[in-house]
Amino acid sequence: MFIRKAKKKDLITGKSYITYQLVQSTRTQAGPRQQSILSLGGDLSLSDYELKILANRIESVLFPSHPLTFIDSPIAAHIEEMAQKYAAQIIEKRVQEQLQEQLQENTQKASSTEETYCNIAVNSIEHSEPRSVGVEHLLLCAAQELQLHKKLRSLGLTTKEVALSLGSIIARAACPSSERATLEWLSHHSGLGELLQCDFSEYSLNRLYEVSDTLLQHKSDLEVFLQHKQTEVHGYKSTLILYDLTNTYMEGRAKGNPKAKHGFSKEKRTDCPLVTLGLVLNEHGFIARSSILSGNVSEPKTLQQAIEVLGCADSLFKPTIVMDAGIATLDNLEWLRQHQYTYVVCARQDLPSIDSDLILTAVGDPETTGVQAALINRSETGENWLYCESQAKEVVAAEMRIAYQKRFEESLEQLRNALAKPRAHKKYSQVLEKIGRLKERHRRISGCYDIEVVLVKDENTLHEECQHNIQDNIVSSITWEVNEKKLSERWNKRYFLRTNLLHLDAKELWNVYDSIRTVEDAFRFMKSDLGMRPVYHQKEHRVDGHLWITVLAYHLIQFCLYRMKQSGLSLAWKSVRNRLSSRIRITMQARNDQGKILYHRSTTKAESNQREIYRAMNLSPQILQTKSVLIDVIEDSMSTSKSGHSVV
Repeated sequence: MFIRKAKKKDLITGKSYITYQLVQSTRTQAGPRQQSILSLGGDLSLSDYELKILANRIESVLFPSHPLTFIDSPIAAHIEEMAQKYAAQIIEKRVQEQLQEQLQENTQKASSTEETYCNIAVNSIEHSEPRSVGVEHLLLCAAQELQLHKKLRSLGLTTKEVALSLGSIIARAACPSSERATLEWLSHHSGLGELLQCDFSEYSLNRLYEVSDTLLQHKSDLEVFLQHKQTEVHGYKSTLILYDLTNTYMEGRAKGNPKAKHGFSKEKRTDCPLVTLGLVLNEHGFIARSSILSGNVSEPKTLQQAIEVLGCADSLFKPTIVMDAGIATLDNLEWLRQHQYTYVVCARQDLPSIDSDLILTAVGDPETTGVQAALINRSETGENWLYCESQAKEVVAAEMRIAYQKRFEESLEQLRNALAKPRAHKKYSQVLEKIGRLKERHRRISGCYDIEVVLVKDENTLHEECQHNIQDNIVSSITWEVNEKKLSERWNKRYFLRTNLLHLDAKELWNVYDSIRTVEDAFRFMKSDLGMRPVYHQKEHRVDGHLWITVLAYHLIQFCLYRMKQSGLSLAWKSVRNRLSSRIRITMQARNDQGKILYHRSTTKAESNQREIYRAMNLSPQILQTKSVLIDVIEDSMSTSKSGHSVV
């Protein structure tokens, strides 16, 4: 084999261009002939010597046992990658040619139901091109059942853009990482390209970014489509809306992103700018809407916008709104009542008075939650309140209180010890400023302490450097005392729920509010299993696109988990990925008794725990058909005499 450079002319434009072809020289009855094996395009950018090495390497990949294909010199990485790629294309081309021949002969040899036999040399067996297909196949089936590919086509995306879009979304669910690592995974580790009939190695990183931008432009249409499609496929009814916010931190300064702001970081990364993700979910865990907001956004101000985009403000059916205390302000509750929404929220404030003879009843699972509650009717406000006591909350609160107290008192101790140092700041105003900073840093516990600043009374106790500042108030020490009343009020086992659903009893009311865990689980899942944090992009549309693809990946994952749960199989997504990770597609090559090379590409057989997933998803465990092809080994030396581009 050798590579021939040919000059051609475009029949339409008349412009000349260069194209490369992989050519094979063979002997025929009519004499030596040259046969074009594969077109390599016009952008190889290789020297004549590198073209020779590439041709040699392609032939050595195709015919590893042939004596003319022995290469003892090291191969450059980019040439090795090209050789493997072109060899796979040649094999695929031969497979398709054989299938066409078999179809023309009206045979069924291409079907896996008919057995074929071949004598091969065992010591010549080799395996190559292992690609994972288990998780990719599962997610692709979910996307196809949701008809996501048809929706993307209807939005104007080309066939290649649809394949790249599905590749980006499925990669985020199967192997979450950055876009750069995603392209590497799609090109060299995953069999998704074979499932989609798309060679991801042909695309650059910019193409993934462009597809991300395109998906972001159609965010509203896709959210509405997926919401209706999930309801149609699964047949559930949604009566609750769960709303909450979370933020993720960004690496770098992100000066090109106006949404990147410093705020309260739940990961305690106050040194990094943040962006906020708001999710509206139903009680089944499916996302209805999402919004990407500034990192310092105020939670209460986002509620009205989030509900209005659902399009149910003027609808006759209005779902019940479930919120945590951070969003349940009095203004938001008043807005919900004015727009005739029902709600179940965690109250931001306690009831002013509670009867001491409340009868508590167990709600929830006593083994996991240990919550007892009592329903309180407040007819003057048209609401019911639920007084709750949680043993689990009490244990967690005690552990957190001890940790916060320890850190705060250590900081106060350091500040007090610093007053004894000669050059320390001892002015009353300066010490108060430092105490204020400590209170702000430890605001969760500082309000439960009474802190007193002791001033110097005797001039003789002052250091010399403070003599001239005797007219200022000089601090000699700091004392503090724990306010047990405030501590018990703030760190206890009780909390309150409030609702305008007056027909619910205590257990029903608590169960409705407990569904807010669905949103919390979604946030936790996105951050831990889908790699939502940190974000490395610096531009606004890149950050928004990155988060939006994460949300789309969550749609496919929740589809699979919900379907399996309905079939009685409850698994975490990490467990599903681990189970299916061993399903790969691999090529076996060997020499037969006639000197030909057999290429056999197939998928590993599904094991019992994997079949359990396929049964729950109502899917066949078969992933792609088996492909086999026999290639003749070149035995004449005609290929060694053309322009030096030959096998040596």
